[in-house]
Amino acid sequence: MSLFHRHTDYSIEQGNIRYMDGSSLLRPMDMPRSQQIVMAVFVVIAVIIGVRLAAGAITAVNDSNTQNKASVEENLSRTVSYNLPVLTQMADMDDQAILDSLSAAGYTVYNRTAEGTAGLDLVKLPEDVTVADAAAMYAKGVGGLTASQAALLLNGSWTLTVDRSDTLTMAVKYADFSSSTLEAAIQAAVAAEGFQAASTSTDTDEVGNTFQTGTVDIDDVTYTWRVSAAPLSDKYDIKGLPSTAAYVGIRLTAM
Repeated sequence: MSLFHRHTDYSIEQGNIRYMDGSSLLRPMDMPRSQQIVMAVFVVIAVIIGVRLAAGAITAVNDSNTQNKASVEENLSRTVSYNLPVLTQMADMDDQAILDSLSAAGYTVYNRTAEGTAGLDLVKLPEDVTVADAAAMYAKGVGGLTASQAALLLNGSWTLTVDRSDTLTMAVKYADFSSSTLEAAIQAAVAAEGFQAASTSTDTDEVGNTFQTGTVDIDDVTYTWRVSAAPLSDKYDIKGLPSTAAYVGIRLTAM
């Protein structure tokens, strides 16, 4: 008995040339029925697992969206106070006097004013947002926040800038989540500032902002005021915030 298996010759000789015999490749490749059954079972199991994984992923996404929506609604429904600064009362104040008045009012203020520059860049924060938290969110960029984070930061906050480089210009900007229209948001801001408009009608500027404007005399100096509003979504591309939210700007400029 040979210790070695006989090697099957799969070649064909034609003259001095030897070719590989391809007849073995032509044999039927039918899988035994038992193996077919096993394969079918594995396919069914794979389909079931895939369906369950897909269903779980969809459920997780839906749950996450529901939680995010609930968080946004919670942050928008919390009791906050805007207490908008009345610019006509600040027009004759210097920068330090403005800071002192905000501090005396008990506001939490995030001071973003660059050192060595004239003027102010301030953010009045909601009562439940710390300066450290606000600084972290502003460092990320408001547009990069989730809807829940943006609702927490913007609802009840406003920015105040004071520019004294040429003539005095003071501006307040904030998000209005309570007014149902841009016109209503403008009227609310006009009333809060105590401006007297010759007409309650609004106009639209070249970039699409709805606005109302007028003049006011303060200590024998005439100032122009302008209140404008645009959809908040035009300012920040944050999905999940109310479509009716407005971005309001109030400006007072010495003539």
